[in-house]
Amino acid sequence: MGTKSSRPRATARLRISSAALALGAVATATVFGAGAAGAASPHARAARSVDLNDTANLHLQNKHGIELKEGGTAKGNLGGPLYLQLKVTSTRSVTANVQVYPKGGSISGNAKASYKVSGSTATFSGTLAITKGSGTYSKAKASALKFSGTIQRSNDAVTVHVSGPMAY
Repeated sequence: MGTKSSRPRATARLRISSAALALGAVATATVFGAGAAGAASPHARAARSVDLNDTANLHLQNKHGIELKEGGTAKGNLGGPLYLQLKVTSTRSVTANVQVYPKGGSISGNAKASYKVSGSTATFSGTLAITKGSGTYSKAKASALKFSGTIQRSNDAVTVHVSGPMAY
């Protein structure tokens, strides 16, 4: 008698447990499914990237000691007004802040480069990191763009070249 009566209870418990498990799975799928769908913005877009290969011939706007403030127009993949603050930090290195204003936004970055003087020209070569952007480029990121150029010591005119991949 003990075996007969416990079997229907065990079967009933198994059915209840299976139903509860199925209900829990449906509830979990509903909650996480809606959460994942709700997390995506209706205006979301896939991340983009561009291989930069831009050059700018800049002219001196201001000079304060060993810091040159230059301006001009970048030509290449992200053409537009470009401003550069170049600071000679030692006889062998320079740092720079770069701002470029392509159509649809702006991009800013910091560079470090080695520096070498040869006669009336100085050259620099190093890396540029994109630190922020706005508009179309609000999510701009790059950490090791190639950054190089020359400085004409007679008039402090600067030519700058930036290349490498940037996500935005």
